[in-house]
Amino acid sequence: MKNYLYIDRDDDAHQARFKVPDTPKIDFLINEKRFDEALVEIDKLLKGSEDYINLNLKGVILDNLGRYEDAVDCFDKALILYDSSEIQLNKAKSLYDWAKITFFPKCENEKALQLIDKAIDALPSSVDSSEYYFLKAEILEGLDELVESHRNYLIAHKEWDRLDEFEGQIHYIENTDDILFIITGCSFYNFTPEPGMTVSLIKEEDNEYDPDAIAVTFEDKIIGYVANSSYTLINNVKSASELKKFINNNVNGRILFNHLGEYTVSKLIFSKI
Repeated sequence: MKNYLYIDRDDDAHQARFKVPDTPKIDFLINEKRFDEALVEIDKLLKGSEDYINLNLKGVILDNLGRYEDAVDCFDKALILYDSSEIQLNKAKSLYDWAKITFFPKCENEKALQLIDKAIDALPSSVDSSEYYFLKAEILEGLDELVESHRNYLIAHKEWDRLDEFEGQIHYIENTDDILFIITGCSFYNFTPEPGMTVSLIKEEDNEYDPDAIAVTFEDKIIGYVANSSYTLINNVKSASELKKFINNNVNGRILFNHLGEYTVSKLIFSKI
């Protein structure tokens, strides 16, 4: 059985206002994971009248049967009758389960993203949403939406300072007039880039692998190259091929920050003659 089952029986305030159906047989079947039998029994109860408690209970049974769409429909009907945080949580968890299986193994990432967004919207504000945002981040990563994925990973881990820093990076990259580039290959050269470092840019027009290659040096040693392929670039930065027209003996670069955990974003700085 799933680790949730909210049917409002333990709330004294609810018991004072509503007559709570007695469903020991259904409870037993659920505890024994005999969900098909439990569904038959709950349908018998619902034939007489559709009260929110039994609709909620049916939703839980359907969720355990993997019938997530039907489960969510039951929770929605229950919420119309009585809008409680417990039913909202059951709905959110069912949407989460649905999104998870849609993401993997079905690999229907766009649909999975829609479902996890609905789950997050349905989740009561008092409930920890970390696992929901973590799944959303995984789905976005599967869609190659790396910025949104990283943002949701930070939310999932509640790293609010890093999230603020990341949002500042995004704003800068999208709005600056500076000429930006990315340094790749630092690990190959055993170099650890640090924000504020000034590096030199040297064109390597005789480079046998890439005539547009631009070496990046620090203290007269090569520490990497300006990124020049699609998988090493991000939006709003210049490739080496685009950057080479700016390169002469009076141009250096300044390392700004590490972005998305893998891109060393830097900007051109022009020496005064």
